[in-house]
Amino acid sequence: MPQGNGSRFVSVAEDVLRRKISTMEERMHLLEDALAIIQLDSEGSASLEPLPPINEEGPSEGARTPEVVQDSMRDDFNKYGLFGVLGSLHLHDGPPSDPAFTGTSGDSESLLLQAKAFLVESASPANHAEEIDPSYFPSEIQRCYQTFPFTPSGISTEPIQDLIESYLPSSPRSTKLCEIALQTLPWIVFNIVSREHILNELLPTVYERARGQTPARWQPKPYGPHDIALLFIVFAIGASLDLSLPPYNAEGRHYYVLSRAALCLQPVFAQCSIVTIKTLNLMSIYNGMCGIESKLEDSHSLLKLATQLALKIGLHKDPSVWGIIGGDAYERRTCFWNISNAAMWQSLITGHPPVIIPSWIDCLTPTEEEENKYQLDGVPLGFGTWYFSFVSECLIPVVEVIQVVHPPSYDVVLALDGKIREFLPPQPPSGGSVAEQTQAIMRSQIREFTLLLLHRGFFAQALADYPQDPFASPYQQSILTAYQSATKILHMTGKQFSNWSALSARVWRLWSLAFSAAITIGIVAIKRLSAKLEPEPIGQLDLACTLFREAARASARAQKALPILLRLRQEAMTTGSKFAVADQIPYVGTVGVPPEWQGPSGETSSAQGFRHRGPG
Repeated sequence: MPQGNGSRFVSVAEDVLRRKISTMEERMHLLEDALAIIQLDSEGSASLEPLPPINEEGPSEGARTPEVVQDSMRDDFNKYGLFGVLGSLHLHDGPPSDPAFTGTSGDSESLLLQAKAFLVESASPANHAEEIDPSYFPSEIQRCYQTFPFTPSGISTEPIQDLIESYLPSSPRSTKLCEIALQTLPWIVFNIVSREHILNELLPTVYERARGQTPARWQPKPYGPHDIALLFIVFAIGASLDLSLPPYNAEGRHYYVLSRAALCLQPVFAQCSIVTIKTLNLMSIYNGMCGIESKLEDSHSLLKLATQLALKIGLHKDPSVWGIIGGDAYERRTCFWNISNAAMWQSLITGHPPVIIPSWIDCLTPTEEEENKYQLDGVPLGFGTWYFSFVSECLIPVVEVIQVVHPPSYDVVLALDGKIREFLPPQPPSGGSVAEQTQAIMRSQIREFTLLLLHRGFFAQALADYPQDPFASPYQQSILTAYQSATKILHMTGKQFSNWSALSARVWRLWSLAFSAAITIGIVAIKRLSAKLEPEPIGQLDLACTLFREAARASARAQKALPILLRLRQEAMTTGSKFAVADQIPYVGTVGVPPEWQGPSGETSSAQGFRHRGPG
């Protein structure tokens, strides 16, 4: 019997019991949905057998009733506005055990940690990524590679540097690799090194000395080991993005080994510089594109190391404090905001705390005037001054809201939402280059993903608190925003893949963002919220499955994400949604590109898949 006045009346007691039963059923259905989403069999393919229903027996005596538990949880969630405040810790089987942590914003990464790669029948063996094997190099280079990031004891630096430089590619090939890296990186990530520094300064200096064209070769070299490391990692990225070569090719691995070995010839911690930080940042990007999922942890670690070194040399303080002005000040500011941008995105995607604490930052963002004056090649570092300001005023506050233990109120989230919406990305000029068009897509994609992450916690809470009608929740704005942003991200990813399929398939972060968006769409489809949302969710989930099935031919990340999305779609279909458009996912080869994914010229894919359009 319930406590309080009038609680002895049978009618009152029955009413209370009915509410308890209803509450228990709602929680049980939510748990069934959550288990169905993440269920994968041990062989790695999506399990198509439905989970057995959860036993509907009541709690044992002495246990906390579901009503009490729900009230306690709702109090906390209403206070903090997020679910899963502890994150997830994954312990892998077998020695040694390598625990992996993902925080509250890294729920999509947590799912991928549990998933196995989906082997697409049509995947080419040539696209299989191989582990880096430095065994064919001389023992001195192998030793430096293996002791990274530490300098081996008892070595003579100059002979080993000369040995590493003997592996420089021919001058025409080196120029081509640098051109590919410098032209392509701004489309898919952001520009970290300038064309002026690489092609007009570093490359000529190194090759003139290597060919013996400079007098007095006995004189000290005008560049150090870390400069050589920077050059080789640019070569490695250029080879990885060379569309005339297969993905994850051996040439890229070859130059990566040499870059890592060269970096060890000069103590990374004791003698670091801006060149060291840029090299580590690019090494992080390479590990994210090498096609081996386990290398993503290396990618995260390298970026964290670069961020820590940036703090060590004081990049978080504005250079004007030290009396540094002009081009040197511009270089320090752009380097810091590039590394901060990468660190904040890593924090949001993985749920790890950022290395840079926002309250420590006292560095001005580069201005448009500085960019026009010092960026001589006309290609802005990062995504330009707009993006640096976006990171400072929008992205960092979102990280603070999501990652802190006790997030602010919903009013703070809505205020941030309004600020992000006011930050409209600049549009490319009419008839602009392909790079300008692609950067515009990336800016919009980043803005929408920031909105999605900001609202995702309250989106989940609205579904949990109001399972019958989530739009009755005070957080209905989060449902609308999360879904709308997720569909925009999916469509922009589809457009990128339609136009530049071979290139975009090699970039893991692109598919991490698209997977997070697809998960959100899948949850909406399962909950059958179609009547109040446009575009219709089950159709969008179909598009996501088609896109990931095609991308899985070349992308290891898409291979792991695909079975989860197929399971989501199956669950959405079994809920009996009247908006379902098909009973089975069509195989790639029988479906064309959706109209909204067509390229600027209206090109669509044939039965062979999405057509690649080159950068020209």
